[in-house]
Amino acid sequence: MRHLMICASLLALSACAAETQDRSEVVAIKGNIITMNDAQPRAAAMVLGEDGGITAIGDVALLDQYPDARVIDLAGRTIVPGFIDSHAHVREFGMDRIKADLVGAETVEEMVALLQARFPNPKAGVWLIGQGWDEGEFATRGYPDRAALDAAFPDNPVALESLHGFGGFYNGKALEIAGLNADTPDPEVGDILRREDGSPTGVMLTLAQDLVDQHIPQPDQAMREEAIIAALETMAAAGVTSIHEAGMEPLDVAAFKSLRAKDALPARVYGLLDGNNDALIADWFAAGISDDPQDWLDIRSIKIFYDGSLGSRTALMAKPYSDKPDAARPTERISPEKLQTLANEAQAKGFQMAVHAIGDEGNNRTLDIYESALDGDAFSRWRIEHAQVVLPDYYDRVADLKILSSVQSSHAVGDSGWAEDRVGAERIQHAYAWQRILNAGGELMLNSDMPGEPWTPMETLYFAVTRAKLDGTPPGGWYAEQALSVEEALKAMTLTNAYGAFQEDALGSLEAGKWADFVVLDADPTAVAPATLKDIQVLQTWINGEPVYQAE
Repeated sequence: MRHLMICASLLALSACAAETQDRSEVVAIKGNIITMNDAQPRAAAMVLGEDGGITAIGDVALLDQYPDARVIDLAGRTIVPGFIDSHAHVREFGMDRIKADLVGAETVEEMVALLQARFPNPKAGVWLIGQGWDEGEFATRGYPDRAALDAAFPDNPVALESLHGFGGFYNGKALEIAGLNADTPDPEVGDILRREDGSPTGVMLTLAQDLVDQHIPQPDQAMREEAIIAALETMAAAGVTSIHEAGMEPLDVAAFKSLRAKDALPARVYGLLDGNNDALIADWFAAGISDDPQDWLDIRSIKIFYDGSLGSRTALMAKPYSDKPDAARPTERISPEKLQTLANEAQAKGFQMAVHAIGDEGNNRTLDIYESALDGDAFSRWRIEHAQVVLPDYYDRVADLKILSSVQSSHAVGDSGWAEDRVGAERIQHAYAWQRILNAGGELMLNSDMPGEPWTPMETLYFAVTRAKLDGTPPGGWYAEQALSVEEALKAMTLTNAYGAFQEDALGSLEAGKWADFVVLDADPTAVAPATLKDIQVLQTWINGEPVYQAE
């Protein structure tokens, strides 16, 4: 049995039937089943096979064909396909438990207090790591200065990752270790923000972070494996049965492969390799894709960071930013020429491309590169990660090229306080424009980009349908005409995400012949008020025909 974390009888859901699961017996599940199969949208009974798959699904009369089956009657509870988070940073999520949580901090003094609470008596010289300060919010009101960090932690290097990873904030000790001072030039890609005297403020944007980060001790493989397991178990408890790991570094690849070899992965993993790592990609181009027949660990995609972020004004825009254009630092983390070469070889080798593109010009250039590399092949399932701000012709182009738009509902509501300031009233019409993509015939993949934002499937669903924050603001939703219906969002979180990993024959819907990956909910998301979607609770999670989580 794979990582059964909690088992309790409070819900009377066949009282821990999970604990006595026997693969040699036939198990049948009764409930309100949302299949995500257009040919059979609803069902009332599902029979699981010995191989971890679904043998049959239909109405209750189906059970007459299996008189010896052990029936788990969920008393009308709702069953949905297991949620697939198609853009996640699982290893990072698992490692965050050793970091100070800075989400919501609005001043450097608040950051200092959170660091002191997390690291009350640090030994001199030990790196203090935090994560979560919002680079978008700080870019609006002014980036911080390290003076308070220096005063609070004179003997410890401090490295604070921003919410979305496009900025780093460091104290003087960290800069000293990295050898950075007023005479240090900016890297070719990235910016060292400076005081009037030229000395670093401590804020580094995009690749300038590498000047300091390379000096931070890296977790070894054992720590990475532990972090991956902890993260996947946490996600499974929230109803996630499969994830797409966005940007696997070499040590990450080794950790995931080691866990698969030990049959120790708590959820399925689809790997997107770090396409900005030349040596890693060269090795994989030589070896070819990795296709696991059991779909526990497939690796066949390349995730490339192209431009920056909207919040930090580092995303590539076709025209100047509407607010503080002189403060903008548009970034190309990889040259278009190199990206084109990479795309051409990926197409030749059968790898999927998944490019991070935020700004409208970043998305436009990515589409140009895709169109050239694909050369009429409209079935490679290439992806654009984020597609936040696009040009008006984006929608028809991705529909014609069959490019998947991989979007995050949390980003729309998280950025709503400043996004229009960045791009203005006209361009905001083509930002986070999910319905425009669907109406043109495009496909949406919906995911979390965790751990930067609220990430649970119920939160992702709520954000997509309401376009509102968890507190319900703004009333009626932010540009609510671009919101998704519950059905559209569920499809984008299950079946389309499976398609985006070449796994739609095995995952994404509940059908005979597919893996028995499903989630039991305490309410039907298609039958509740949109404002309550975030409150739906996961009661059970099953992966490969086995229960891996049951709520207390």
